[in-house]
Amino acid sequence: MKFFKFINKTFIFSVITAACLGSAALADDVIGTGVVEGQSLRLRSEASTDASIIAYLDNKTPVDVHEDLGDWFKVSCGDYTGYVSAEYLTYTPDTSTASSDTTSSDPAPRQFSNAGGSAGVITGIGVNFRAEPSMDGAIINNLPLSSAITVMEVLDSGWCEVSWNGETGYIKSDYVAVNGIPVVDPVGVITGSIVNLRAEPSTESSILTKLSSGTTVELNSLDGEWYSVVYNGMSGFVSADYIRIGSAPESIDAAAPSTIGSGVVDTAKKYLGTPYSYGGASSRGFDCSGFTMYVFSQHGYSLPHSATSQWNACSVSVSKSDLQPGDLVFFNDPARNAGKACSHVGIYVGDNQFIHSSSSRSGGVIISSLGESYYSTYYKGAKRVG
Repeated sequence: MKFFKFINKTFIFSVITAACLGSAALADDVIGTGVVEGQSLRLRSEASTDASIIAYLDNKTPVDVHEDLGDWFKVSCGDYTGYVSAEYLTYTPDTSTASSDTTSSDPAPRQFSNAGGSAGVITGIGVNFRAEPSMDGAIINNLPLSSAITVMEVLDSGWCEVSWNGETGYIKSDYVAVNGIPVVDPVGVITGSIVNLRAEPSTESSILTKLSSGTTVELNSLDGEWYSVVYNGMSGFVSADYIRIGSAPESIDAAAPSTIGSGVVDTAKKYLGTPYSYGGASSRGFDCSGFTMYVFSQHGYSLPHSATSQWNACSVSVSKSDLQPGDLVFFNDPARNAGKACSHVGIYVGDNQFIHSSSSRSGGVIISSLGESYYSTYYKGAKRVG
């Protein structure tokens, strides 16, 4: 009788393992994959050792992971869906598709509430656009990085109601930015040595206080070339030239190879010949900083829309002799800088050349040599993003 039970369970293992190997999960909420580590792993109806056993999973059985609960994983295997102990599963997150609206048990971070009616962009890769503000909402589409959207409303539940391509739906707030400001945890870091916090968005306005380099401020909105911010409960305005979006200072070894350089260059070259458009930041037309902002956004980096702001936002300086593909190169022509630190920016592609959105007269996005008289004369420096 005992021998019969053993044979029966072994047969069940074989059937379930075959089912898992032979069928792909159709669920749209898969966040990764897992491999069973141990014999006869119990697949339970709930995340509890007291829950009923749905099936037994054999050693090395592959499963799809739908939810990470800490001590338990919600998984599916063939036609079976249930919960297994995290102790006996090797889990690999699916970072390529980034199920992009998974939730966290951490306290909800501050949200950028002044985004209603504003143009925004998707900051995640493969973000689910849902019919309802819920993980159970039907998926209307899957939006790629840098997709343009209109934010209708930021909900307290951690979702944004948005319009995309004529349709209205919902996206997790974690993957939305407006004017370069992330909806979730909208903070910035002061990049100038001493920067004025002013009462109004004007250099003629009164100074409320002075902020030192590295100071973190809360971001409320972007008003032209000024950010509305809050510092220690005090509301005011700081020039966009002296704020880098994000809370932690960048930490990149300037001597180390760029981790994204070749990919950035490949992306940039796709837009050769795109027309120059003042204020443009889309494939329909770019100005110089709009071009670099757009290219880097496709690699997960958020840059501000101005050459000077990008110069200040990137903390890792690179000498001309150490330039690598993907580095940002900056120029400062006093006749064109409007009193700012930089007048132009492009992306280094190698062999002493860089790609940039030059001007309407020059043909928009082109490749030029750093050795040309104009660019050699007004070269300011270079920064490494990643």
